Amino acid sequence: MKRILAVDWGEKRLGLALSDTLGLTAQPLPPIHLQRTSDAVRAIVELVDAHAPARIVLGLPLELSGRRGSAADAVDALAKSLAKRVTIPIDLWDERFTSALAEQSLREEGARFSRRSGGARGEARTVKADKAKIDQRAAILLLQSWLDAHPGAGGAGEEDA
Repeated sequence: MKRILAVDWGEKRLGLALSDTLGLTAQPLPPIHLQRTSDAVRAIVELVDAHAPARIVLGLPLELSGRRGSAADAVDALAKSLAKRVTIPIDLWDERFTSALAEQSLREEGARFSRRSGGARGEARTVKADKAKIDQRAAILLLQSWLDAHPGAGGAGEEDA
């Protein structure tokens, strides 16, 4: 069976996850730090070459209302550019709340948080461990959500050569 590659796109980083060969669980891949947002396509193509997934799941950052904003437009553009370079299907999947859930799960596992200026009451929080860990965990949650909604889609009926 084939794997599924999930990408949590950001202007500075790609959070990444890869399914197991049965398409049941999401496993982390190291996040990729981007010098330029245009580096994202090249990086994803290299991952496709290295891991030969059956499809790519791109996180679609919808607004809380479900409407598309500028971030969703950027992911659409990424998907179109990527489709010119790979032959596998590319799915856009709602990623609302994945970063918040990722941060919460890291907190529950004991990650240390610190307050930093930003809100009137100092409400902005970051994980001391590393923002890249949040992106990585968000990609895992994104992929697991997609896998749960598509049982057997991890290449069902396709045997590895």
